[in-house]
Amino acid sequence: MAEAAHDGPRGSGPLVGGIQDVPAGRENDLGAIELARFAVAEHNTKAHGRIQQGGRNFDAGISLVINEMQNALLEFERLVKMRLQVVAGCMHYFTIEVSEGGAKKLYEAKVWEKAWENFKQLQEFKPAA
Repeated sequence: MAEAAHDGPRGSGPLVGGIQDVPAGRENDLGAIELARFAVAEHNTKAHGRIQQGGRNFDAGISLVINEMQNALLEFERLVKMRLQVVAGCMHYFTIEVSEGGAKKLYEAKVWEKAWENFKQLQEFKPAA
């Protein structure tokens, strides 16, 4: 019964709009890697903005802000896994390996893309469970 909920008509495949795993090797696709790098860069930009705003509340602000910024910035290492959902465009679900202060960590990101409009937006970025 649970399988039928994921299958299209007569078991022809996943329902339109469902999140699907992409074929093996797609994590090496340059377009996918570019979107995963975009997710990390957007996260860093947002984290940098939050740290700057928070740093203004401290008397010893500047050194604290610099230390927190260095710890908050992530460096893209590789795209580990990718899933895709067709919406008004495509929602890309990435598992990304990053370097954070020299330590390798996994994060999950969700990027909404409408290629025909040259639109991409980071929807979510969080440590992998």
